[in-house]
Amino acid sequence: MNSLLFVYGTLRKHEKNHHLLAQSACINEQARTKGSLFTAKEGPTAVFNGEGYIYGEVYEADELCIHKLDQFFQGYHKQTVFVETDVGIKNALIYFMNKEGCAGFTKISSGDWKEHQMISKSKNPIYYFAYGSCMDNARFQKAGVDHYFQDPVGRAVLKGYTTRFTLKRDDGSRADMLEDGGTTEGVLYRIPYSALSYLFKREGVESLTYRPAFVDVEAGGRHYKDCLTFLVLQKEAEIAPPQHYQIEIERGAELYLSPEFTEKLMRHMNSLPKG
Repeated sequence: MNSLLFVYGTLRKHEKNHHLLAQSACINEQARTKGSLFTAKEGPTAVFNGEGYIYGEVYEADELCIHKLDQFFQGYHKQTVFVETDVGIKNALIYFMNKEGCAGFTKISSGDWKEHQMISKSKNPIYYFAYGSCMDNARFQKAGVDHYFQDPVGRAVLKGYTTRFTLKRDDGSRADMLEDGGTTEGVLYRIPYSALSYLFKREGVESLTYRPAFVDVEAGGRHYKDCLTFLVLQKEAEIAPPQHYQIEIERGAELYLSPEFTEKLMRHMNSLPKG
């Protein structure tokens, strides 16, 4: 019998122990469960204490895979937890440690192992997938940071996601992506590590408006892994974006995206109800 499995560390896609899930299908790339994440000797470990969220992925694993993981995670506990995804709440197995077992470990405040690695390694360049107003450079220029975004790879395609407008503001909505099986387009930038402070501030990471996430995209005939993007944390029913925001999206889309997708995106924005 197959089981759903929530993974948050070195078992995640492109991580060093992901090969243990080679025969398991990824059901959700964007998922989270209640708890805290700590750095351990061989990678992160989860603790359930009701504080914050742990971000990860959901896989469908067979009995043989679970048996192998039981051996791999000797000393860990295993239980079924509620996992939130863009298409609903699921029950999934997770391997974790008791809080006492994490004494002396450092807490990962974001709850995301991939973000923690990106920040701690300070590697250049970073590939950044923009799908909303950041496809346009007007605000980059106004903020004096346009030099960070002078090396675009160009149009990129992201499979499994759809661009939606789920972040409500007083004047309308802002863009988001839902992992719902669709396909969307955006701009892939090659940026320096020093650009992160601007992006995190603009996207409201500290205020829990958007969160950093990581996706694989196709651009220029190449596959780019673990590209940084930003997703809305508190998603609400879609409403129309304000005109000034829609103009930014239109400028970026007309410059980079395919005509077919641009038309589809404009049609969707124009169909949304006013807030």
